[in-house]
Amino acid sequence: MPNMKKIKNILWVAIAVFTISSCSKSEENVSLTQETVEITVENFVRKASLRNQEIPFTLTNEAGDNINDIATFYVNGEAIDGAVFSSAEVGAFEVYAEYEENGAPVSTTPETFEVIIPKRKVVLEDYTGTWCGFCPRVAEAIEKALDETDHLAVVAIHEGVNSDPDPMDFIDMPILRDAFFEPGAGLPQARIDRTTVWSNPQPIDDIVAVAGEQTNVALSINSTLNGDQLITEINVVSEDGIVDGDKIVVYLLESGIVYKQTNYYNTDTNSIYFGRGDPILDFVHNDALRISMSQVLGDDVTPTGALEEFSKTYNTTIPADYNTANLSIVAMLVREDNSARNAQHAHIQENKSYE
Repeated sequence: MPNMKKIKNILWVAIAVFTISSCSKSEENVSLTQETVEITVENFVRKASLRNQEIPFTLTNEAGDNINDIATFYVNGEAIDGAVFSSAEVGAFEVYAEYEENGAPVSTTPETFEVIIPKRKVVLEDYTGTWCGFCPRVAEAIEKALDETDHLAVVAIHEGVNSDPDPMDFIDMPILRDAFFEPGAGLPQARIDRTTVWSNPQPIDDIVAVAGEQTNVALSINSTLNGDQLITEINVVSEDGIVDGDKIVVYLLESGIVYKQTNYYNTDTNSIYFGRGDPILDFVHNDALRISMSQVLGDDVTPTGALEEFSKTYNTTIPADYNTANLSIVAMLVREDNSARNAQHAHIQENKSYE
């Protein structure tokens, strides 16, 4: 006959386990305290802006809907009215937003942004050719300038000749010749900010003296590559506004191209190309102009008021023989006379803010 006392004990243990399990399950569904969830939002704030320029904050949910109207924004810990901030003072700032979702508090990850005075980025254009024995002189001067300052936007524009083709020959070189050269001028040629002749021996003091100076206009570059399609967004802003006649020039460059270079400095002990041979068989060509995304001399820009942004997007097909790891973009805002007001340089797939 079964032990009734043992059966009763087992039954009570089973009931107790069921009761404990049921209570535990119920308690897991009851929130005793509501912790704030922190989330990261893409494209929340522009990374750099000019003094007194409006800085919009953009808060979106997982569906991509703008939810600014239900959020409070905090800059340096202080709540602001609305979702737009500006500052007359330069410096670094921190912003985050708070809102409620399904009754639970949510806070965005704090992000840093800057208010700046733009710096001048000098455009250096090297008109060159692989057949040109004196052209390494300008390449050497550019290397020395780059050793002194980062505030440069360098473009190497190649021109071939029938007797010695240049694989980097820029198809629209005749347009640039007509705009910037004296008739019949040979190579090398060098220009500062498009229109100022950088004469032999290309003294770098001419560059360093002005590179990085404060100015009133800035450019940003943001690009993405999808397959062979490069999408590039250029933004321009000026403290005084963009005026009628201003144009935007956007060039695609390639660096790291190894190809022979005729070298008349092989016996010049003062040159970095001394003893390298003539031609230099393993010469590395950088910043070669491959494609003009804009018209070669620039696309017209719609005039803007002070501190209002102008934006333009370019779609470019990248040829299969270009090394995408070595591609970069130079954008410049030029005046009606083609002289550069300022410039920006960025690698492709880089989001380069105002500087």
